[in-house]
Amino acid sequence: MATADMLKRLALTKRKYFVYNVKFVCGLQKNKFETECEAAIVSRGIYSTEINILNYGLKEASVVKVFIPLVVKNKAIGREPDTQSFAGIDKVVLKPLHATMDDCCKITEMLKKAGADDQLKIGYVEIISPVQLEVVAVYTITNLEQTNPTINVVQVDPRILSV
Repeated sequence: MATADMLKRLALTKRKYFVYNVKFVCGLQKNKFETECEAAIVSRGIYSTEINILNYGLKEASVVKVFIPLVVKNKAIGREPDTQSFAGIDKVVLKPLHATMDDCCKITEMLKKAGADDQLKIGYVEIISPVQLEVVAVYTITNLEQTNPTINVVQVDPRILSV
């Protein structure tokens, strides 16, 4: 697992990085959405996110992934004016023409420090790479009876970070 020190070392290098900010929504939301904001953040259902990362280039890529929660255990921990920093950092080396993925299981593991469980989790995974990657998020939601699943596939565009 990567550390906060790794992020500091990244900031000290004088190079360009590609940054992908991916929203995640994972877990079970049983509460009805009402006028009471604390009862439900999103509609009732089962939510999952899967993030695919492909190194389509010919150079090896050292990829850093930063996990930032905004909702954990169905409670908003990052509702304005509150803000949240990262709760987990991970690193993976992607060889040329290799891919990896992060799903709700990995996201829950990376948010253990924030107390994540099978209840609703919402936040960001920030992916930082010295080379451009293909990043695709797959969002699935179904009702509590699991009878009407929907799926949405989203291409995540990079931003350039110069440090």
